[in-house]
Amino acid sequence: MQDMLDAQKTSEAPFTLFPEDMPTADMDLAALSTARITPPMGLPEQEAFGDFAVRSRNLARAFAWQSPLLVLNGQCITLLRRADPPPDIAPLFNRLWEEHAALLVAGLPPRWLISTSATFASFGTTPVRKQVGEGLATLFAMLKLSETERLFSNKGPTEPFPPGRSDHALPLGLKPFAMARGDLHRVLLTRLWTSAQADPAITLLAETLILNLLEDPGTVFARFATMRARRRGPGT
Repeated sequence: MQDMLDAQKTSEAPFTLFPEDMPTADMDLAALSTARITPPMGLPEQEAFGDFAVRSRNLARAFAWQSPLLVLNGQCITLLRRADPPPDIAPLFNRLWEEHAALLVAGLPPRWLISTSATFASFGTTPVRKQVGEGLATLFAMLKLSETERLFSNKGPTEPFPPGRSDHALPLGLKPFAMARGDLHRVLLTRLWTSAQADPAITLLAETLILNLLEDPGTVFARFATMRARRRGPGT
């Protein structure tokens, strides 16, 4: 475990090079919401570990001709992932989502919405933001692990495993999910959904990620639905 903690500490080393236009908590977000990003000239740059300026330019390339608020969200996340971020950044990140959640959710791809959830877990200014952010971040981290393992099964994302189950025990003495009648999947998602309704800054983010998850036919949730229907049999 100590090796993991040491590696994490190294990955969180502060940036050493910053652009002149470092984000600040009093930025005019309304003006930025109606602007459009003009991307820097040239191809994406190699991201030196300590160079925040390069990260910012590459974000501008990724979100070319879209709202600068998308880049600002990425800048905040990038800074808050490192140790000792500037004190303005966490308040700015929260204000960004308090004032422009709909614009951000509409423009950000899922990977950035998930990264936003993880950032709320550590830097949300309300208990709801921290709780829901942590829940979403953990959910999608475990989904990434389980779906990556599936890649080694030679089965496609929509292909459920065949009938029949190994008798091997789960780790830590856990009982297996009750395939036919279990409600673990429902409880997991409805708790997050319900909790998120208490704070508008994270409501739309949580709803969008959960609905996207449920609508995707290539996840463990969808495969479980097929497998439990098969186990219950026709007409049940």
